Amino acid sequence: MEGLEIEVLKRLVEKALKELDEAYRRIPDVNNGKTYLWRGRERIRLMAKILNDTEG
Repeated sequence: MEGLEIEVLKRLVEKALKELDEAYRRIPDVNNGKTYLWRGRERIRLMAKILNDTEG
């Protein structure tokens, strides 16, 4: 991957994490929604780690 592509992916990952964190704070504790958001957030963090490892 080229440097520009990696930078774009990193920005998208950062934005997705911010949106997931905001949604996690807003969703009520009543249903399994927080569980799904937590899993999604962890997947995004794993993708970010992979991107950082491939760049460095």
